[in-house]
Amino acid sequence: MDLPTLPFDRANVLELAPRMRELQADGPITRVRTATGDEAWLVTRYDEVKALFADPRLGRSHPRPQEAARV
Repeated sequence: MDLPTLPFDRANVLELAPRMRELQADGPITRVRTATGDEAWLVTRYDEVKALFADPRLGRSHPRPQEAARV
């Protein structure tokens, strides 16, 4: 599967990347590939981001630290 890859190109650092706008229109959460090649979930909408930050099941610690991305 060909995933969108971060970072997205943008002409102006003060504006949202056009690809990000496309992903927001498609849905609030999408699978992406990071710059280091890892797969990740990108949350593109405010309400979903806010809900995730409030969810106690999520945290900063990686469940398998030895496999966590280093960059």
